[in-house]
Amino acid sequence: MELDKRREAILAAVIHRYITTAEPVSSSTIAEKYNLNLSSATIRHEMNLLEKSDYLWQPHTSAGRVPTDKGYRFYVDNLMKKTDLEESKKEQIMQIYRKSKEFEQTMKITSQLLSRLTNNIGLVLEPDFINNSLRRVQLTPVGNNRILVLIITDTGLVYQKLINLSGEISEDNLNYLSNFINSKLQEKNIDLANLYNILKEELKRILSLQEQFVFIHSLIEDCFNYRYFKDKVYLNGRINLIRQPEFRETEKLDYLLSFIEKENILAETIRRCLVWENTQVIIGQENRPKEMQDCSLITREYKIKGKPAGAIGILGPTRMDYSRVISIVEYISETLSEILSEF
Repeated sequence: MELDKRREAILAAVIHRYITTAEPVSSSTIAEKYNLNLSSATIRHEMNLLEKSDYLWQPHTSAGRVPTDKGYRFYVDNLMKKTDLEESKKEQIMQIYRKSKEFEQTMKITSQLLSRLTNNIGLVLEPDFINNSLRRVQLTPVGNNRILVLIITDTGLVYQKLINLSGEISEDNLNYLSNFINSKLQEKNIDLANLYNILKEELKRILSLQEQFVFIHSLIEDCFNYRYFKDKVYLNGRINLIRQPEFRETEKLDYLLSFIEKENILAETIRRCLVWENTQVIIGQENRPKEMQDCSLITREYKIKGKPAGAIGILGPTRMDYSRVISIVEYISETLSEILSEF
């Protein structure tokens, strides 16, 4: 069934009311609260037709209607009017960001802002470090057979990792490795996977000449094997789910909370949205993981110096203020891109 202007107006009113109150919406409420110039009987008839076409559904025989995933999808794609974020709210966001001086702190602040501004779960997928070209690598001994590995990408991201060695290694040998790596990085654009393969080839030559480098092979595995790098998701606002009437059932809440703790699956779900540059809105059963099918996920990529890096997102019940949430996600994505590009 194609929706005419009357049914579109009724559907939009039902969705607006349900988002606001979390209570099933009756025809009399629409007639009273929304200036549609239609009688309650006419609205009830049209709501019945919308239900038959799966835009609305009725939880109980005597209850009003609530939107379905199909109803929300039609609303987001055709009826929703985007709202700009208030200038005062933008200034508050910028003031909070100005307090951040380092990358990880900025990631945490972003997830907190997303959660606080939307009363849902705020998600930030860390930049895809693996595919970035590398600018510099430094290996520094820190005592007790430990090495601090510092990796700087061409986008200015800094990655640090502390490695435990199986034996001692001199500072001269570490400098040799650092200088060798950095000489290769100056020759051409090299990402982590390229560097790993280059170092393995170099070690074959080194090992045949100097037995004291034998244990460095494990060092290279720990530092530069891109297969060991995992996506990190900064997540904030789990308590917001408890406040949502959709998750009053403890079993349903536990089901979702257990899922979002699986960082690798959550990261994969968010990263799947990065094939598009624009904002993605995934509603209810459009989500692949079953655990997320009572939720909507809104994501948008952020960039560093013009290059796609990671993504931010909001996870919450399908009953969310899509217009406002999308505005927040888009503004924070743009702001985060600017801030990270200045690091």
